Amino acid sequence: MNPVIKALNFRHACKEFDSRKKISKGHMEMILTAAHLSPSSFGMEAWKFIVISSDEAKKALRLACWNQPQIADASHVIIICARPKAADPSSDYVRMNFERRGLPEDATKAYIEKYKNHMETEVFPRMSAYAWCAKQCYIALANIMTTAASEEIDTCPIEGFEKDWVEKVLHIDTQEYEVAVIVALGYRVREQPPRRRHSMDQTVEYR
Repeated sequence: MNPVIKALNFRHACKEFDSRKKISKGHMEMILTAAHLSPSSFGMEAWKFIVISSDEAKKALRLACWNQPQIADASHVIIICARPKAADPSSDYVRMNFERRGLPEDATKAYIEKYKNHMETEVFPRMSAYAWCAKQCYIALANIMTTAASEEIDTCPIEGFEKDWVEKVLHIDTQEYEVAVIVALGYRVREQPPRRRHSMDQTVEYR
């Protein structure tokens, strides 16, 4: 079986972690490397990954996450933050991201103008900068979960949280970052429940 498909078959939203089992430093570095290498629109990397491992921090975070036990019982919790200001076409951050490509100045200006036009005509009329950056964060989330599963490490993606409360608990500078999604990581207590998916015929269309 293809190793990626094998990992995806292993992965499920683990609701009950063994609090005694901890993920090794090496495995966490591998998982975070996958997040770091994730693609993002225009290569903006408008995100930040906050890794929580202390019991005290996880317990405080649990209260802001609908009191879900997997937050406290997980080995680690990764808070994936969006960086909305980084999406601003006029920001120094955007210019730096295009300049690091090492292109001539006229080409860099052309790329920035193309990005500006895309954001102003396709993105901002439909969503906020936060929503656009959060979409990128979910790409990293998928890579985190798949990489973890490839090492038989369980995960649980979490949207059930109170955003303002989480940001307050973690002392996040909301002028720069906003929480997009959370993922808990660790080792399952029970076997994976039966997987439920609609058929490929229902979800895939060939043209």
